[in-house]
Amino acid sequence: MKKGRAGDESVWWSNTRHMLKHIEMLKHGCSEDDPVYLWCKEQGVVRVEIELKKRLLFDEGLNKLENITDEKLIKIFRDETEIFNRIDRSDEPDILDAIPAKSRIYAAAWLAGQDLSNMAHRATLFRHAKILREYGMDIMEPRNIEQFPVKVRIVDLKPLSMPDWYSLEDEQPQLKVVGE
Repeated sequence: MKKGRAGDESVWWSNTRHMLKHIEMLKHGCSEDDPVYLWCKEQGVVRVEIELKKRLLFDEGLNKLENITDEKLIKIFRDETEIFNRIDRSDEPDILDAIPAKSRIYAAAWLAGQDLSNMAHRATLFRHAKILREYGMDIMEPRNIEQFPVKVRIVDLKPLSMPDWYSLEDEQPQLKVVGE
């Protein structure tokens, strides 16, 4: 699966069946003082966008408009976002204690933002990367230590209701026709 990054806030994963991406609000014209942006940032809200490609639509029987239902789309969304819930470390006080001893040094260095390419041969890094992916770490990707805490924090994904102050009503002024 291909993966990429756009700045510090967006990442994407893609193959021939789908593309899963997180896209930030600021890059799409939202201002930093927008109440919706500030509220989403405070709540820890991320937007997950799943682009279903032709092969997946065909495989799921969704290549014809009449076959598309909310239930099928919700199931695909849950299946595709399951990766965000895959690893639960909420009961562990320190993630490093759970990692096999031989891989701990690589995990700790990666968590601290160190460049691992100088620590070991490429084959050794790949071997430890495979082990550490089971713990939610991809040591082959550079770590942005400004964005992520050294201590791993479990995030619970749950539905979110819009705030009371937000309205879906059109706030554009209505034009009045003179002479009526």
